[in-house]
Amino acid sequence: METLRRRGGGGHCRRVQLSPRVHRDPSASKMASSDYVQRLIAQYLAHSYPSALPSFLEATHLEHLELNGQDAPDTDLRTIVEDYYLSTKLPKQLDSVEISTHERDSLGQGWKGWTAKDIAGIKLDPDVKLGGVIRSIDGISAANLLTVMLARIPYREFDTASAEYRARFQLDIVTTSVDKTIKFINHVSGEVSRILQPHQAAILAFDVHPLNPRYLVTGSMDGTTILTDLITLQPLQTFRSNKFVVRVAFSPCGRFLATASYDRDIVIYQASSSHSAPPQMQDEDDDDHMLLLDELDHPDLACDPALRYEPVKRITCDSNPESILFHPASTWLMYTLRNAYQMFYVRLPDPSEDISVVTSSSWETRTKSFNPSQYDTHVSFSVLNMILHPSGKLVACQTGDHRGTSGERVLLYGVEPEETERLGCLWTGSESDDFVLPRMAWIPDGSGIITTSPNGYLNLLSLDGTTRSSVKVHGGTTQLGQASSQVVRDIAMLQQADGTWSAVSVGYDRQIRFTR
Repeated sequence: METLRRRGGGGHCRRVQLSPRVHRDPSASKMASSDYVQRLIAQYLAHSYPSALPSFLEATHLEHLELNGQDAPDTDLRTIVEDYYLSTKLPKQLDSVEISTHERDSLGQGWKGWTAKDIAGIKLDPDVKLGGVIRSIDGISAANLLTVMLARIPYREFDTASAEYRARFQLDIVTTSVDKTIKFINHVSGEVSRILQPHQAAILAFDVHPLNPRYLVTGSMDGTTILTDLITLQPLQTFRSNKFVVRVAFSPCGRFLATASYDRDIVIYQASSSHSAPPQMQDEDDDDHMLLLDELDHPDLACDPALRYEPVKRITCDSNPESILFHPASTWLMYTLRNAYQMFYVRLPDPSEDISVVTSSSWETRTKSFNPSQYDTHVSFSVLNMILHPSGKLVACQTGDHRGTSGERVLLYGVEPEETERLGCLWTGSESDDFVLPRMAWIPDGSGIITTSPNGYLNLLSLDGTTRSSVKVHGGTTQLGQASSQVVRDIAMLQQADGTWSAVSVGYDRQIRFTR
């Protein structure tokens, strides 16, 4: 059944549903013809009321009617007439309706036909609120927690009972802390599955490869970026910066890696080898080139870790870079700077381009102003964080470092460089903090944003700028009776198979909290 919207006064659309009866006759598609309907009625009369048939034939001027009992409609006369009426009325109805293209697919990921402006106008369901903490995981770290992410992490283990390798992917809470470690925690049991310490100082940022999650990239206060293999648990590459590495990210296609550090450099790397297992040889007799797998093993996890990156572009900025974000099509790298009023776009090479050859379009740079007027170059705040909407068509930009008394905001823009209109301004209710960078996460359906705060609260914001709920999540008193820090350091979203979700946050109270 098509979902339709009828145009009403004022240009608004009202959703209606058309569900015309479908005749059981196999030739029902012909019913738009009045001659055919008259013949159906004649067949019906011949079958049920033969005495009335001559008068009907004379009135309708039907000639040479061949009575065939098999064509007699298996229904009553009223249904026939109603079907005919609807078949003539439907084309007129279709002239005044439009098919809504604002429909998401069954996974909620389609967003076909939506524009960035449409998305910015989504209404948050009235029943969606943050009620409070529903679960906690403690004892994970004796030091402050810094970052958190939900990711499917690969494990490959040898089963001594069957003498076979078994590969599996587990949804883990991945978090870093001041103790220099990165921990992988089973989101169901709360047990730590794996602990790594690739750096000599705290890890400030990390990312998991989007196509092969055996590869992890981490950036640290020790000024290094390390690519690690989560199967062998060995570092594969180390890239060095002169100061803190504050952001790392893989492009959605996996071809590029980007880092941002407080030496004011953004570096773009390109993969020089494949992230996936080598193709299997067709010659089955050539065992030297065959990757023999156990039944429950996985080729991408069984092969040697081949992925490597090499630097291809270094961007030296005027101030510290604070946020980097890849375009969902891997066509641009977007970044923001401290003390800058613009978002910067750097065009990434097309797969067909030879990046060693400089062309007029190589590494093209564009900008988008955060000020309402393109002629206004005043810097009154910095954008310290960016996240992509679930649709990939809208980007949320979180502000801080304000000049004056204004609090933090979330600014909404279309993701494309030419989409310069500000589509929303959401006040978070938090004041800017010189020592704590703000973080946020979209709720899974993209109708609201949850922001962190330095005072222990999570704030749920609707896209019209309303604060739907604000709940105290972190801070309080420890088991020893001592007060703990209230800073909420990072947040991620956990979505269950049944569509429910919870916010997973970490903070300086060393707790992992689930809020819903």
